[in-house]
Amino acid sequence: MLLVVACGAALHSNHQRRAPLSPAQGRAPVPQAAQDRDPVPQGSDKDRRLFIRALASTAASLPALASAERTGLLDVDATGLSLPRAFELSLPKPDLLRANRQPLDQQFAVCMMRSSYNTVDELDFCAMDAFQKEFFVTRQDEWQPYLARARKTLGTAPEQGELTDPLYFDFTSYAQYETINSFLRKPKKLFEELVSAEGETRVVARNASSVDDRLLATEHARRVGDKVLDFVLERFGTGLTQVKVAPELSIFAVEANAQKLVTLLAVLGFSIDSVAERRGNKLLITFVGAANYWGLRSVSQGLGRPALVNDFGAKVVGAWLARCGYPGARAPAATTFDAAAVSYTHEFRLS
Repeated sequence: MLLVVACGAALHSNHQRRAPLSPAQGRAPVPQAAQDRDPVPQGSDKDRRLFIRALASTAASLPALASAERTGLLDVDATGLSLPRAFELSLPKPDLLRANRQPLDQQFAVCMMRSSYNTVDELDFCAMDAFQKEFFVTRQDEWQPYLARARKTLGTAPEQGELTDPLYFDFTSYAQYETINSFLRKPKKLFEELVSAEGETRVVARNASSVDDRLLATEHARRVGDKVLDFVLERFGTGLTQVKVAPELSIFAVEANAQKLVTLLAVLGFSIDSVAERRGNKLLITFVGAANYWGLRSVSQGLGRPALVNDFGAKVVGAWLARCGYPGARAPAATTFDAAAVSYTHEFRLS
């Protein structure tokens, strides 16, 4: 084990050299598209991949890795890799989506990514300069394998930095939620945060009125869902496209309005098609060829189910259901994937 940890330290050192931090410009969020256009530095990727595979081959079990991480034995800071993270990088990723997806509406794509980022900032469980740095490193680790897979499988490459490209959005939303989950595993209550390019810092402290650590993931999902739903309702707020929002919407009106809502998501480029179907007290929402299909499957795998996933469609539908008198349906009870149909289905329980 000492040998593995020593190797991990060497990898961490190399990682720092390959991923210099650009100081954050105050507390205002960095525009997502600008972040995503950061070049992916080249380095000893071959050596790093060999090392990661070696770590995977020495792992006795996933519980052992998770236990080691909880004890702090394998901790590193935001620029390094823990053994569990290295193991996750070695896992095979799901197949890329073989579907002719339409471009995402740019404002909608930015809304999903920015809402997720801003909510992390609002909840104050990590320094945002550290978050930006780890987000960069995560994309750096994953980009070349993803790019090679896209060229080999699809015969095309994602347009780096272009959020309207579903192939790129799939990748970067995955990387963003991998980063959020990394910080959610050990949220901080007191930390120092960089707030200017001149190196000025501030101390951020959460208090008794702040969201409890155990509720951070749930609260993040709730706020993101509300923000993205507001965007959709404002964009399509009049005429035939208007979705009914009522505090006591009957279960019979739920299906029709849910179908209208998910159709609007498809119009915005989130999916090729979408279907809402009520079966008794269950509402099934199916997205076909979704812009987050690969990313959602990827975030959901690894060392147990993560605290938070990039299920933007589910977050929007759940936020709408909560406003219509079904607060217990804020999050889906289950999500199933259908590889043959390139779709996934969220199951919401209305009672």
